[in-house]
Amino acid sequence: MQDNNSQDSGPYRRDVLKYGAAGGAALAAGCLGGSSSTDRFRVFDPETSGTLPSQRHCNPFNPTQRGTWHPGALIHDRPVIYSPAEVEVYPLIATDWEMADDTTLEFTFSDEWTWHNGDQLVADDWVMQLQMALAMLEFQAEDGERPHQFLESVEAPDEQTARVSLHDPLSETVAVQNATAAILGDEARGIFTKHDDDQWSEWHSQLMEADDSEMEALVGELTSESYPMVEDVVGNGPFQVADIGDNVMVFEKYEDHPNADNINFSEFSIHLYENDIPTQPYVNGEVDGAHNEFPVKDDVKSQLPDGHTLVRENLSTNKLLTFNCGHDVSYDTPFSSANVRKAVCHVFDRQQVVSVLEGVNQVFDWPPCRVPGTTLEDGSHDAAEWIQDFTEYGQNDTERAAELLEEEGYTLEDGEWYTPDGERFEIDIMNGSKQKHIGVLKDNLNEFGIATNQEQVDDATFDERRHAGEYDMMPDTSSANGVRAMWALDLVPGWLQQITHFDPEAEIPMPVGDPDGSEGTKTINVEEHIREWQITDDDQYHRELLWWWNQTVPQMEAMFQPDAGAYNGDNWTIDGPDGIVHGVDDALYLVTKTNEATMEYTG
Repeated sequence: MQDNNSQDSGPYRRDVLKYGAAGGAALAAGCLGGSSSTDRFRVFDPETSGTLPSQRHCNPFNPTQRGTWHPGALIHDRPVIYSPAEVEVYPLIATDWEMADDTTLEFTFSDEWTWHNGDQLVADDWVMQLQMALAMLEFQAEDGERPHQFLESVEAPDEQTARVSLHDPLSETVAVQNATAAILGDEARGIFTKHDDDQWSEWHSQLMEADDSEMEALVGELTSESYPMVEDVVGNGPFQVADIGDNVMVFEKYEDHPNADNINFSEFSIHLYENDIPTQPYVNGEVDGAHNEFPVKDDVKSQLPDGHTLVRENLSTNKLLTFNCGHDVSYDTPFSSANVRKAVCHVFDRQQVVSVLEGVNQVFDWPPCRVPGTTLEDGSHDAAEWIQDFTEYGQNDTERAAELLEEEGYTLEDGEWYTPDGERFEIDIMNGSKQKHIGVLKDNLNEFGIATNQEQVDDATFDERRHAGEYDMMPDTSSANGVRAMWALDLVPGWLQQITHFDPEAEIPMPVGDPDGSEGTKTINVEEHIREWQITDDDQYHRELLWWWNQTVPQMEAMFQPDAGAYNGDNWTIDGPDGIVHGVDDALYLVTKTNEATMEYTG
């Protein structure tokens, strides 16, 4: 087995792997980084403009200088592969799972996985990681609150079994997704804690035994320590650390990995550049693949390799118009009224955005509903049918916009709109001055008679003001990586409520799809509705949540962008289930880990 503290013979690779910023193309000559390598898959590092490899660590609980995504997601394996785009679970270290009863989920771990030092990987390794996360959540929770919405505890009754206890009955897939999701950091990307490692076992024991007076210092330590450093890490995935340079990380195949016989290349390398856009290095043949930033603009498409092939095609990001709904904030905003939010959404003419898409974005040509555009486009979920009767916005329907404003006491005089207080109706838009869809909206509003004031503030001020609710409108970009993923409890009633300030208690017209409410209204609590959907798996909750979004519009989807990665199919072939190849963040890493998918050098 490899000694992780040793170096290959010859020059120390950190010295020879450096490259000049001016050149940028050739990382290093010869066997270490040559651009014509036939036995190494070279990937662009999306965190390229961030932390240097020599400073990265694989502590999943420390969010700074992290190496738990790159390269951690390559050199560590996870219990299962969960595809948010397909809502599908694929086996990895855990070969089987079942609900032992309504609130108990059991995983069976394979005995074929070993750590890169030869030690057996056991269920206790993952259980330790999850127990640590839950203990820190418990310390952070308010009195009387559940530390985790669904997970109560976890234990390892034997070396190959992990038993997760739930607060509530859940469907099997939802239970697995919650048990293997990221809770405090990047721990969903792999099993990083080795139960008999001195440092991890010490931290684990302290967390399990500490009283409240000791927990603050302990959690502070655990979330700030850089242990282990990437160059020293012992992983459990199909590739192990070979050398860490200033601008490239090299990994060699771990021959004792269960999937090693299916991997026909010996090295995997991750390359850093001056900025985080992979287009030029990919076009120049300096890397074989990139995790994201595809598709590319129209003027670059002709430069792509003949074998250019996309992965992660079912993942996307949304470009949104975001409103300050004004709940529980002191800032006086016109958008505390849902009718005013709806009016602005009606004024917007998204067809005018078509001319500024540049081949990258696509118009979100459906009613606001918080369903991924890729899902609506291919009709792969019943939501594509549910939303057909939902209210359409973005049609430059100035007549309907005027009706809504007049209902709220706004008046139109000489082509200009005035507030109920008689003031000129002006909307402050925070940031987004260079975003094309924001420019289209401003033109639409000005033509309709609503004044706009564009404010551009620095990142710290932007974050402070959106959390304090001190703005009218702003742009937002968010991932749209799956029907369920878009309604995570920590995302909608957590993060989204914190920046849009919507009222968590809402009245929606009924039945679903009838904005006139011929059957009256229904009061829902957004968080409780999401939780009940997770527990019961009843589509009624999901449909009503989509309807709430459509009728409340804290945000409106203006465009969406497929968040794909790419590889050069002239020399490489990737094949496997759509849920892995096109539905998972770490697709370029995961296809090397499992016999469910294949990645081969064919050049």
